[in-house]
Amino acid sequence: MVGSKPASGSSAAPARQPSLWVPLRYFVTAQAAFVAALLWAPWQVDNLLDFYYQGNGLALTHLLTLGWITMTVMGASFQLVPVALETTLWSERLAGWQYWIMVLGVTLMVSHFWIGHHHGVAIGAGLVLIAITLFLINMGRTLWQLPRWDIIGQHVAAALVYLASTVVMGNLMALDKMFDFLGGQILRTIHAHAHLAGIGWVTMMIFGASYKLIPMFSLSELRNERPAYWEFWLLQAGLAGLYVTLLLHSSWAALFALLIAAAVGLFLRTMRDVLRTRRRPRLDWGLQHSVSAMIMLILLTILGLWLSTGWVSSDEFAARLAFGYGVLALLGWISVTIIGMMYKIIPFLVWHHRYSDLVGLRPVPAATQLLGESMPRIEYWLLHAGIAMTVAGVIFASGLLLQVGTLVLALAGLTFAVAVCRIYRHLVPRLTPLPEAQTAGA
Repeated sequence: MVGSKPASGSSAAPARQPSLWVPLRYFVTAQAAFVAALLWAPWQVDNLLDFYYQGNGLALTHLLTLGWITMTVMGASFQLVPVALETTLWSERLAGWQYWIMVLGVTLMVSHFWIGHHHGVAIGAGLVLIAITLFLINMGRTLWQLPRWDIIGQHVAAALVYLASTVVMGNLMALDKMFDFLGGQILRTIHAHAHLAGIGWVTMMIFGASYKLIPMFSLSELRNERPAYWEFWLLQAGLAGLYVTLLLHSSWAALFALLIAAAVGLFLRTMRDVLRTRRRPRLDWGLQHSVSAMIMLILLTILGLWLSTGWVSSDEFAARLAFGYGVLALLGWISVTIIGMMYKIIPFLVWHHRYSDLVGLRPVPAATQLLGESMPRIEYWLLHAGIAMTVAGVIFASGLLLQVGTLVLALAGLTFAVAVCRIYRHLVPRLTPLPEAQTAGA
């Protein structure tokens, strides 16, 4: 395993993109996990109507959080961090070893949550800890090569710290199932753990990536970085305070939730300014997903502020509201954002691998043609309708809404699978033959 030496000054080696297969194996596995989770959900309606902290619900949650979200963010990091920060991934081989350990760990965790075997969950969590440690080493050495730190690098570094904290806390919670050393405050611990992962790891990474990708995809630019720096430090302060106050069940949680809301407001205002000055007037399906995810983030922030005040009519309704808040975060904010990013990143990766060497020699399709229009359009409306019905069904304990909503989500998952498979087929020349090159005078 050989990594690149730290770069410095004018002698820095030029950045090199990793092989297509480094991020792609993570993306394909993550998309399979996402579709599997959405197909599984309609069969879990009775459990979803029950208390959320039970085996099947935890299995479904970790299939989404680790199998879909974390695998996607890892694959995207291997591809985008070197591009965005103009450096080179330290070790592609380490990324390959990490992949298999991560897949085995997530499989063990999900399956043993489902059957209620705590020792299996702890073993799976230990493997996930090893995989994430390898990821942190690889990304840490990659960041170490940076000639300078900008706002994107700061977000990535902070997200990695929160990922490490999240996985350590998750392992402690898995061990607590066997040795009961957390003092029976499991719900407080779950809420703190979930916010550390959702805000610290995933949202931090999305914010950082958005400062690079949204201007790039919309043909715009980030003209003023000052609000992004304010957002970064407000988010750090808010998350650190929220984490502690959730663990202590303190009423000060509302204050730190306000700091996080302020950070979200600064991020959204920056993205609004970027999109207003874009030179590409039409929003394609990738950017439409990003915009709708930001709208979901507004709703999520309002719901989070409400929950932080504790002004809820009953403990039972508070629990259902918190569950709906979690579903909206996983599906409405994070998953919609990821799908939008995938609709931009995967066509480019596949096009570059298959067609870039043929430009000028043979007629080749444009990268934007690989996705098409019909499947992402159908997926978009099914996904949003399914999210709305599922969140409402969870909050208002409606079995009918939840059943219909999860069925619509399952259809959205299948449509998403068809959309990405139509892109992947371009990796197989037999399925997508090219016309012969035209000869002069023909």
